[in-house]
Amino acid sequence: MACALPSLSSAAIGSAVQHFDPGDSGRTRAIVHLVVTLVVVVPAYFVSVHALQPSAPRWCWLLAPAPMALDLAATHALALLLPFRPGLLSVLVFALPSFALAGAVVLRSRTALLAAVGTLLGVFVLAFPLRAMQREVGVQDLLRGAGIPSRSLMRPVLSPDVLVTGISWDGHRAVFVLSDQADLANNGGLSDGFDKAAVETVSPGYSDPCGRPMLSADGENLTTSPFTPCRPEPGGLWSDGANRYVLQRDGLTITLATIGGELSTLDGGREVRQAILATHPATESELRSLEGWFPSSWLGCLLL
Repeated sequence: MACALPSLSSAAIGSAVQHFDPGDSGRTRAIVHLVVTLVVVVPAYFVSVHALQPSAPRWCWLLAPAPMALDLAATHALALLLPFRPGLLSVLVFALPSFALAGAVVLRSRTALLAAVGTLLGVFVLAFPLRAMQREVGVQDLLRGAGIPSRSLMRPVLSPDVLVTGISWDGHRAVFVLSDQADLANNGGLSDGFDKAAVETVSPGYSDPCGRPMLSADGENLTTSPFTPCRPEPGGLWSDGANRYVLQRDGLTITLATIGGELSTLDGGREVRQAILATHPATESELRSLEGWFPSSWLGCLLL
């Protein structure tokens, strides 16, 4: 455990920082890892020295940091192939190199060394099928957590200007709340004065685009208002002539509305129109950017 705790803590913190701050240049992660080294690795070193003291010569104490350093290197190399998630499977897989190296140190035999090397190679080989499985589990965990019944409804507007910060199902449609990327960067995250800059909804079927209120954002709350005027345009599109649009495509009714005027996230009706026309079924990599870091279902807790 003294060997596994530092590597698991470092991998978990690095994964969390990368998820919650994807634009970070790496400086934050480097500082966090240094803190983890001081707070976790150093005490773990003394625990391991105390455990080795009855059975190992004094020179082994000085070599105790070597397997820890090797374990940290192996864990972070594994994290490049299999991103760490705080689920049972990730914890077990990322802890395997630690226990294999610890076994080789305790037993100090050729057989134990070969077993440790074989375990390390096996973990890296298994990382590829495990990554494919966990990606699919992550998508299903996202759908279950949001209550969205079908993957076909996952068609969020994704652009450099906006970031999806809320996903839910209101009983009839999938609701995607979008926030301004620039505002998030300037304020270090969502603030009390800024929550919602745009909202998109996706519902199955072709309902009357002009006959029901449209869900839109006013900067702090989600509001509903009549969709007027409702002007038809080519390609199954309707608009209010400004910043609200309805698109019927692929058996779905998709709406997109942003704050009007100077607070508009997208630059006026032209960009809103381009964004909704560019909608497509979210790819696996796009869905990964929407997943939460913590599993939201029992399946995710076991297999992520």
